[in-house]
Amino acid sequence: GVVFALSGFQNPLRAHLRAAATALGAEYRPDWTPECTHLVCAFARTPKAARARRGGGAVVGPTWIWECQRRGRRLPCEPYLLDGSASSDSEGEEPEDAPPPSRPSP
Repeated sequence: GVVFALSGFQNPLRAHLRAAATALGAEYRPDWTPECTHLVCAFARTPKAARARRGGGAVVGPTWIWECQRRGRRLPCEPYLLDGSASSDSEGEEPEDAPPPSRPSP
């Protein structure tokens, strides 16, 4: 039942996040739409994150995807929510640290 969009990530990390989530059965959308249930975000305070919150979506950090992948199942998103309540704007913020899981050597 997870339909997600990504915000604030560049490739190759964006592609790793998308692949990890879809491998677990989630559906990807290239942008936030009313059918989305989750926005996986690099920054808590962006216009897209605010729109997702207003639309009833869960705005989570990428760690949620990595942990779901690591455990092989969907985890509750509450511990991974980005609330966007910081007093400064997103300019100058660093994206949440989200290295993709290590891959075996070829």
